[in-house]
Amino acid sequence: MSLPSPPPAFTEPRVLIVILNWNSWEETTAAARSAEGMSYPRKHILIVDNGSVDDSVARLEPLRSESIDLIARPTNEGFTGGCNLGFEVALRDGFEYVWLLNNDAVTECSTLTSLVGVAEQDAKIGLVSPRIASLQEPTKQLNLGGLYHPETSTFESTKDMAKARRWAETQAKWVMLMGTALLVRVELIRTIGKFDDGMFAYWEDTDFSLRSIRAGFQNRLDFDSVVYHREKDAGTEAMTMKPHYWYYMARNEIRFWRKHARALARLKAFWWTYTFNLRNLRLVRGNTISRQAILAGLWDGWLGRTGPYSAGQRMPMMAARLAEWQSERAAG
Repeated sequence: MSLPSPPPAFTEPRVLIVILNWNSWEETTAAARSAEGMSYPRKHILIVDNGSVDDSVARLEPLRSESIDLIARPTNEGFTGGCNLGFEVALRDGFEYVWLLNNDAVTECSTLTSLVGVAEQDAKIGLVSPRIASLQEPTKQLNLGGLYHPETSTFESTKDMAKARRWAETQAKWVMLMGTALLVRVELIRTIGKFDDGMFAYWEDTDFSLRSIRAGFQNRLDFDSVVYHREKDAGTEAMTMKPHYWYYMARNEIRFWRKHARALARLKAFWWTYTFNLRNLRLVRGNTISRQAILAGLWDGWLGRTGPYSAGQRMPMMAARLAEWQSERAAG
């Protein structure tokens, strides 16, 4: 008489942690070591070097191990391209989740365990994010998700805990998440595809969140986990922000509304984006390159252009002069 076979041991889902590097190997090393030290057992780390022109690849090479891989790309394919490569690896190698972790962020020991625990509650939970707090001031919340308003085709984000909890309780269907430390169910990628490569960087997470919702998945903020992200505030540190930041933020917001808003709502969103960027022109008054980047981003967004930013991109002169005049006039 043979004894019954024991039940199969429970195994946690496999998670591929994707960290992008671009000319910042020290931050990437800290992020990778932080991720490696988490308690979650079935994780593997993939560092994607996005065409760095410094010695990043040589500096990151010693991190290779049984738990960390490194892929060096010859050119910078943007945040979207680097993450999409991670998605492809996860699909190919049978991972159940991808965790996108910014290289200027660090995590706590239990963060990934908590995120996966939330995702495993329901197979229709496609995206999960921890709270994003300041690396410089750990008690300061930087991002607690956002909310899409379908009736007006508008979007807002919040740092307020009470508001985020209210959204989670009463409007969970329309919760949107930031890409800083985003856990992605691989089945969601199979369903909606990868990041929009045309965006290159910025707004791709907002686009991905809304695509997730419209495909019947749910987005969840995990209030019990946190990742600490280096704080960069465009409102108070405008002159230190790189020109490509201003370009992509202007262009891709227009691209987002072009994809997701209809008719009159789209025109309203375009106008709001335009007037908001007139304010940004005033924030970088005196920085010619950043001002040109904002204007070029608006122009390329209206024309539906994609791809990487180049410092030579310009809004036509007459249109640029009109926008600059309107910006100064709005300032009073």
